[in-house]
Amino acid sequence: MKLINRARYTALSLVSACLINISALPLHGAVRRDDPASIRGAIYIPAGAYNAPQLWKNFSLKETRRDFGYAREIHLNALRMWASYEYWGMEPAKFQREFDQMLDAAHDNGIRILISLFENDGVEPTPGNMWTTDPKRAFAIQSPGRKIAAGDPSQWEHPRKFVEWFMKQYGNDDRLLAIEVMNEPTIGRNGKPGTVPFAMSMFKTAKSLQGTVPLTVGSARVNLARKFIPLGLDIINFHDNYPVSTQALADAIRNALAAGQKTGLPVWLTEWQRVRQGGSGWGGQRITQQERLTDYASLAPTVHSYPIGSFFWSLMIKPAYLPAQRKNGTINGLFWPDGAVDSLKDARAISGDPNLQLRQRQIPPDITGVAK
Repeated sequence: MKLINRARYTALSLVSACLINISALPLHGAVRRDDPASIRGAIYIPAGAYNAPQLWKNFSLKETRRDFGYAREIHLNALRMWASYEYWGMEPAKFQREFDQMLDAAHDNGIRILISLFENDGVEPTPGNMWTTDPKRAFAIQSPGRKIAAGDPSQWEHPRKFVEWFMKQYGNDDRLLAIEVMNEPTIGRNGKPGTVPFAMSMFKTAKSLQGTVPLTVGSARVNLARKFIPLGLDIINFHDNYPVSTQALADAIRNALAAGQKTGLPVWLTEWQRVRQGGSGWGGQRITQQERLTDYASLAPTVHSYPIGSFFWSLMIKPAYLPAQRKNGTINGLFWPDGAVDSLKDARAISGDPNLQLRQRQIPPDITGVAK
C-alpha cells in the first residue's frame, strides 16, 4: 500500500479526535496518561532465557544494563516484559530484589517498563517446562497454569495475593509505564472454559488497588480489550505480529483507533513483527524459509505513521516464544548479545534514523536454540 504519512493522516477525522491533548482527556483517578505516539518499545527477554521464570532465576544486572543500552541505541524508551507469578511464589525476596534492579537499570537508560503479571500463552508451569533449555521443549510458560486460570475460582486466591502484593509495591512506581494484568486471556470455546473470567477477576483486584500506573490487558484482537473497558481499562493494547500486508496492519490499527476514539482511551500495538504474505504461520500453516526470519522494515513505516504506542518482538535475537512458531522455525529479534544487529535496515526502520550505524551479522537460516 502507499504509506500514509503522519501529516496527511492527522488530517483525517478519525485521528483528529484521537490526537486530543492527552492532558485534557478524562483521568481514571490519578492515573498517569502518556502520549501514545511518544512510546517506542520492544519485547524484552534475555538472549539466554526461554521464559519468565528463567529470566528471574538467572537474572544478570550486567546483562540487563547492556541490553537496555542496546534499546537506547535504536531510540527506544519502553520495553515490555513478563513478571513470573510462579517464581515469585518460590523466591519472593529474590524476585523483588531482581525486579527492583531491573527497574533501576531501565530508569538509568531512560526506559520505562510495561510489565505483564500473568501469561495465558505457552505450556504448563511444571518444573520440567520451566527450567529446560532444550530448544525442542523450552517455551513460554502459562502463568498460572490452565488448571488454575481456567478452573474453579476457589483456586484464584493465591494468584490474587500476587496481584495485591504487586499493586501495593509498584502501583505508584514511575519506573513502570503500565501494568498488563494478563497477556491474551481466552474466551471459552467448544464447551471448554477460557481464562477471561480469571483475567477479569485479577483486573478488578488490581483496579481496586490502583495508584498512578495505568492498567491494561494484552489482547490478540481489539474485541477482547473491549470486554475490559467497563472494568476501567486505561489503555487499549492489541497485537498483530504477522499481517499478510501493510494494508491489513493499517486496517487493524484504524479499527483499534476507532475503539480508542469512542472510549477516550490511548491505543498501543504491543506486538508486531513482519509481513507474511502467505499467512501468519499459526494453526499448522506453513511459511516460507525467508518468512521464518525477521523483516521489521516491512512494517515499521506503517506502525510509525499512526499515533499509537508500539512494541516490536523482540529486542534480542531468539527462537520463537511459542510452540507453534518454534515448530515453523521462526526466529525473531534484532540484537545479538555482542551488540551486532541482524539487519541494519531493520534497525534504521525501527529507530527512524536512516543514518544509524551498527555492526551487522545476519541470522543463519538454520539457527536453533539460544542466539550466541
